[in-house]
Amino acid sequence: MQHFFNENRIRQAASSLGAAQFCIDRSVEYAKARKPFGKPLASNQAIQFPLVELQTQGEMLRVLLHKTAWSMDTYGPLTQSDKVSMCNYVANRLCCEAADRAMQVHGGLGYSRHRPFEHIYRHHRRYRITEGAEEIQMRRVAGYLFGFIKPDTLKGVTD
Repeated sequence: MQHFFNENRIRQAASSLGAAQFCIDRSVEYAKARKPFGKPLASNQAIQFPLVELQTQGEMLRVLLHKTAWSMDTYGPLTQSDKVSMCNYVANRLCCEAADRAMQVHGGLGYSRHRPFEHIYRHHRRYRITEGAEEIQMRRVAGYLFGFIKPDTLKGVTD
C-alpha cells in the first residue's frame, strides 16, 4: 500500500508543479501585455516580486522532484518516503499560491471562467487534503528527521 502511496504522491506533486508553472507563465505573459495607463503591469515590482518568488520555489521543487524520482527508480519507491512527502506538500501549496497569484494578476478576468486559474486552485486545493493531508506529510518528514521513523522501516508495517 505504501508503495502505491509514494508513487501516487510523487505523480501528484509533479502535476501540481506543472499547474503552478502554467499559472506563473500565464501571469508573466499577461503582465507583460497588459498596459493600464500606458505602462505594462510587469514594470511594477509589486507584480514582479511575488512571481519571482513563485518561480524560484518552482525551480527548487523541480530539482527535489527529479532527485526523488531518480532515487525511487534507483533504490526503490519505499526508500524515499520522507522526500516524497516533502515534494507532495510543498508542490500542493505552491500550486495553490500560484493559482491565487494568477487570479490576482489577471484581476476580475483571472477569477472568471474565461481563465483556468480558479479551476486549478479548486482542483489542486483538494490535494492538500487527500492522499494524506499536508499536516500528515509534514508529520512523516518530522518522523524521519527526528528519528521516530527509521529510514529502513515502513511506518505502521511490522514483520
